[in-house]
Amino acid sequence: MPYASVPPHIDGPVLVACDGAPVSSEALFNAGRLATRAFGGALHVLGVCEPTPGVAAGTDVLLVPAELDEARRASMVGDVRRAISISVAGDPSWHVDVQLGSPSRLLATEALRRHASVIVMGIGRHNPLDRLFGTETTLATLRESRVPVLAVGPSFPTHPMHAVVGLDFSAASVQAARLAARLLAPNGRLTLVHVQPRFEHPSAEWQAWDADYGRTLPPLFEQVRAQLALRDGAIVETVTVRGDPASSLLSVAQQAHC
Repeated sequence: MPYASVPPHIDGPVLVACDGAPVSSEALFNAGRLATRAFGGALHVLGVCEPTPGVAAGTDVLLVPAELDEARRASMVGDVRRAISISVAGDPSWHVDVQLGSPSRLLATEALRRHASVIVMGIGRHNPLDRLFGTETTLATLRESRVPVLAVGPSFPTHPMHAVVGLDFSAASVQAARLAARLLAPNGRLTLVHVQPRFEHPSAEWQAWDADYGRTLPPLFEQVRAQLALRDGAIVETVTVRGDPASSLLSVAQQAHC
């Protein structure tokens, strides 16, 4: 969960991004319910329907009738309500809205406008071209949003028992740790992971710097631990590894079965 440049509205609504696809809706709604319990706000379901682009016809552009996009928007409203109705975690009383626009920009804008505490989104495609060109909606929203984003996979648990947080001791990572702590189930476990630079050099200067670096970590971990609003029985552990941050964090998370 990335850092927001404004503090989260703890009592604000939880904004669940949903297009009505049943394959991902159950995890989204489970995560949405969990977030409402953690932050105390209502749950809003928002779908975003991208306008149909115009088609080039020689030197002209053939515009798409407005009625077509409105029909697509109305169809998504039906899909979202249907997904809610058949979901074990769904609630027909939830506020449902579907708008036309750029998904990442509209989600980021609506989250701010509604003073949302968090945006809940599914983890979509992960092929290299999606990442390279930024077309994956969740990744694009992470770049646009000033509100924290909780991206969930299809197996997201109803009661998370173990969360791993990448910690570089910036304000961003500390806020991520605080939000993760709020989402844990009672008696859950929070693992704070710092990844040290993997570059090593045999020089005395490097060895001295590396030793100083290591000595700063325990007090920094303690400062973060003191800022966490932990639930009763929660366990906090700290881990330091060397390597590439992304692959190292994934390795720790997999080994910990988080």
